[in-house]
Amino acid sequence: MIFFDIDETLLDQRSAEAAAAVDFLDRYGRWLDRPYALPEFCGAWRALREKHVRLFFDGLAPFQETRRRRIRELFGARAERMSDAEIDGVFDFYEQRYRDAWSLFADVLPALEMLAGHTCGIISNGTAAQQRLKLTATGIARYFPIVVVSEEAGAAKPDTRIFRAACEQARTAPENCFHIGDRLDHDALAGRAAGMRTFWLDRRGAAPRADIDVVHSLFDVCRNLELRRAG
Repeated sequence: MIFFDIDETLLDQRSAEAAAAVDFLDRYGRWLDRPYALPEFCGAWRALREKHVRLFFDGLAPFQETRRRRIRELFGARAERMSDAEIDGVFDFYEQRYRDAWSLFADVLPALEMLAGHTCGIISNGTAAQQRLKLTATGIARYFPIVVVSEEAGAAKPDTRIFRAACEQARTAPENCFHIGDRLDHDALAGRAAGMRTFWLDRRGAAPRADIDVVHSLFDVCRNLELRRAG
């Protein structure tokens, strides 16, 4: 059984965020406390997401509220004069452009075809509706008969419970499963702590790790699995 993360593993999330950010800055840039270059804004936006979405994962705030908090913190003093409906409208503007820019990494479809003899699944943080929509909109939902999303599982990565829930749904033991994801902490280390064999998908060339199986593309995953099978 082979499980995959979605964002930055299958879906090129950073490119989609950058495309949405261009339109967002064009429309709302003058509302911000200071000007942002595009890379700086994208970094700030990711930091706000990581900061506030954790409240949703931990069951401390509805998902919509975490979005409002991101916009309010980004807009600063101006947001104090904005209603929740206005804040929601701003985020919806960004969200639509983000969805319009969803695309897969170039190795995804060929690798999934190469793995056709394996059963594949998804383990992802997020809302069930959005994460499933990503699979459908990019045309890869058919490859994943098992989809486990934190909102439905009641636990979010790096909590090992979400990995165990996926194994239960697949009706197999963790040691019979692989997990591939782009985050060292949330994917490679957490999956291994749950008893799975893991690959850290390091597409951006971070420092090597001797204690983790590191791959740089999904083709590397395919080659590794074939070698293990042959061995």
